[in-house]
Amino acid sequence: RGLGDVYKRQILGIVVGFTVYKILDGLPAVLVSRRARRFDEQLPDTLTSMANGLKAGLSLPQAVAQVAEDMPAPTKEEFAGIQHSYEMGKPIEQAVDDARERVRSRNFELAVTAFRVGKQQGGNLAEVFDRIAVSIREIWRLEEHIRTVSTAGRSSARFMTFMPGVFLVLLYFMDPESTTLLFKDPVGLVVLSIVLIFNLIGHLWIKKILSVDI
Repeated sequence: RGLGDVYKRQILGIVVGFTVYKILDGLPAVLVSRRARRFDEQLPDTLTSMANGLKAGLSLPQAVAQVAEDMPAPTKEEFAGIQHSYEMGKPIEQAVDDARERVRSRNFELAVTAFRVGKQQGGNLAEVFDRIAVSIREIWRLEEHIRTVSTAGRSSARFMTFMPGVFLVLLYFMDPESTTLLFKDPVGLVVLSIVLIFNLIGHLWIKKILSVDI
């Protein structure tokens, strides 16, 4: 009985330790992703604000300063960084490109590319920003629709990923002696390896199916 308690604590410790590790390991990426998502949500309004500023006679750096003053975070922070870099002597194009590298937003990359092309060709930047704002709003609408439709699929993918581990823990508490054989017997280790591999393949397969690039 004492040996069974030891195995029980060991398995519980492994499960808890792995769970905590995955949470801490994924937390920075989640925070960065959420910040980029908020930036993307604000981007159409940001571009519209810049277009309106340019139409009102502001220069591009002045339009950037206006966005830094009026928009909420994280747009406010990024455009304040662009403004600061420009005031320190960096060309506005380079300051915007640095912000693109920090934000890592596909939609912002699209806007920066359009800005570069428009500036090089001497086009009307206000019109360029207006058109990009409309395009990004449409892209965002489609992405939200796809995300809503695929919610059930993503939930199923998470369920299928974690269910074998949950089932193993429940099985251990129901029959510790038989379950520990999976970790001690070579055949048991092979079975666990096969389950883990197929579980990973299934998770990646579902994730690939649900990943739609617009």
